[in-house]
Amino acid sequence: MLYGYIKNLSHDRGFGFIEPCSDGPDVYFHATTVGSQVFDGLEPGQPVKFEIQKLTEKEREARRKLTTKQAPRAAKVELLQRMPGGVLPRPTQDISPRHHPKAKQRKATWKRKINLKPKE
Repeated sequence: MLYGYIKNLSHDRGFGFIEPCSDGPDVYFHATTVGSQVFDGLEPGQPVKFEIQKLTEKEREARRKLTTKQAPRAAKVELLQRMPGGVLPRPTQDISPRHHPKAKQRKATWKRKINLKPKE
């Protein structure tokens, strides 16, 4: 079982996407994998536990022939109250450190040699 957060939902069409906590592509899920009543109460950002559907050989061959790449599908989706083990979502841009790309990367002063003798 994998963990993630609901990224996008389309209530009128009955599907959505899950952003996994581990790096990887978003996972597609349908309202039938969750249940229609539970699906109506879903909101973006809600934590879920899911399983990725294993494809048969015939389905794998059909996907190879497609021109567009399809997202993996979730076979089972369970709602969670909170993420277990303290897994946190990625930090937002305003929280992340602000380092200018052209800033000089210098060694700390205690690592540098400081010449105390004046130049002659």
